[in-house]
Amino acid sequence: MLRPATTADLPTILRYERDYVRTIEPHALRGWTESIDQNLQLWIECLSTTVVLEVAGSEDADPAGLAMWLVEGEAATLVTIHVAPRHRRSGFGRLLLEAFETRAAAGGSRVLKLGVHRDNPARALYERAGYGVVGTDGDYVLFERRAGDGS
Repeated sequence: MLRPATTADLPTILRYERDYVRTIEPHALRGWTESIDQNLQLWIECLSTTVVLEVAGSEDADPAGLAMWLVEGEAATLVTIHVAPRHRRSGFGRLLLEAFETRAAAGGSRVLKLGVHRDNPARALYERAGYGVVGTDGDYVLFERRAGDGS
C-alpha cells in the first residue's frame, strides 16, 4: 500500500538515506553528515511529494520503501527512491518509480529527471523504464524522459 509521507516518516527517511550513503557512496558519508541540516530541510520541503510503501503482513517496523521528488516548474526530479533490503527484487522499486511518474505527471510535470551514482545497481531500473542519459555530474549519471513516455 502506498500512502503519503508524514513528519513521522522523517526518521525513516534519515535511516534509509544514511544506509544508502554508507553502502553506495561511503566516501561521501562525512560530507553528507555535515550537510544533515540541508538534507532535513529538503526532506521536509518534499514531504508532500513523497510516498511511502507499506507491505501488508510485514513485521518490519520501517516501511518497505519510499519515493521522494521535487517539483520545479514543469520538471519533477526524483530525489530518492529506496526499497528496504529485505524487500528488494520484489518489484517494489518499479512500483515506487511508477508512483513518482504518475503523481508527478498528474501534478503537471512534463519532464521527469533523476540522477544515479554510476555504481548504483538501480541504474538498470531507470534504463528499463525508458529514461535516457542526458549527461553526468561527477560520479552521477543524469537521466530524464518526458512524462507519459515510459514503458
